[in-house]
Amino acid sequence: MIVKCIKNKREDLSAELLPNYDNNVNGQEIYMEIGQYFFVFGVSFREDVPWYLILEDETDDYPSPFSSGLFKIVDSSIPNDWHFCNQPFAAGIPCIIPKEWTTPLFYGHLLDGEEYAVKKFYEQKKIANNEIKKFLDKEKKKEKGVLPFFRSTPFF
Repeated sequence: MIVKCIKNKREDLSAELLPNYDNNVNGQEIYMEIGQYFFVFGVSFREDVPWYLILEDETDDYPSPFSSGLFKIVDSSIPNDWHFCNQPFAAGIPCIIPKEWTTPLFYGHLLDGEEYAVKKFYEQKKIANNEIKKFLDKEKKKEKGVLPFFRSTPFF
């Protein structure tokens, strides 16, 4: 799943999303640029609003939740290994995340830099980098007007 940043200020969120944002963010600055693409590592649901787990900066060591109101989905494909979880990951916040992340305290272990969690995260980060690269390559081809080859007649 890949999203594109379309808003990067609290004030730009819709009136419906502002209370949800204010209830779930403690003065967090948003440093994303409009037009920037992000791989979604998972989705958490806070007060029934989706929040995307993304890396705001590619050097980050863990994904952080950002309100879906800041983004537009540009690739809605969901990885096969995502599972629903409502307990271990984030204090009872329902989420859809990689299966290995559903283990108790995974996110806390990742934040603490524990080897197992860091290794699993970096495996996902490698996949994310490949997916973003493939997506951007496709976008560049679209911009240049290069479309995939389709045959109008059968091969046989």
